Amino acid sequence: MTVKKKERLKKDGPTERMRNFIIPAILVQTEEDFRARLAMIEGLVHIAQIDVMDGHFVQNKTWCDMDMLRELATPVSFELHLMVSDPARYIESANGILSMRRMVWHVEADIDHTALIKRCHDLGFEASLAINPKTPIDRLAPYAHHIDQILVMGVEPGWSGQSLIPSTIEKAHRLRVTWPSVPLSFDGGVGPESIAELKAAGVTRFCAASSIFKAEYPRMALGMMEQT
Repeated sequence: MTVKKKERLKKDGPTERMRNFIIPAILVQTEEDFRARLAMIEGLVHIAQIDVMDGHFVQNKTWCDMDMLRELATPVSFELHLMVSDPARYIESANGILSMRRMVWHVEADIDHTALIKRCHDLGFEASLAINPKTPIDRLAPYAHHIDQILVMGVEPGWSGQSLIPSTIEKAHRLRVTWPSVPLSFDGGVGPESIAELKAAGVTRFCAASSIFKAEYPRMALGMMEQT
């Protein structure tokens, strides 16, 4: 492991060990909206997720400007949730951005996942695979022992504010039983009303978008979810 990678792969801190580890998910179409949402959570979280959509792998398309992120001064680290057909292109573009910590892409993408996991680690990033609601968990079997996280989609990817699909909670439980040592994250329909059930299923990281950013008081909403 390189020094660069050691610097990036810091522990998630006391939040994950002592409170619910909430990862705010930023899904926006403009830099202005990105900066506004980042300002809402700075000082409260160690890491946030940037949702990246290409209009091909999913219908929606979102903002993600690597040049701006390269120059951005913030204490927040980022994971990129790459809902795209060619995640390697974005991962290469993120090379050298010190705030970038984890790359998440979908096991459903028609790519060489083994090669991209290795490349991701070579660049000093954590590698994570996401799995959609209808995809069998055995699709992850060739890669699970080589990745740093599994992200369970509680909704079909592409749009924020969807209701959680109940069967994905059982799916999270099966993933926890099958690969108990791999950190398990959950994205979609995460809010105060779902966290307890997700925790019971073995989820340890909770990606939340609308339940934070569409709340009347986003910082208060985030704090409440950490303590639910």
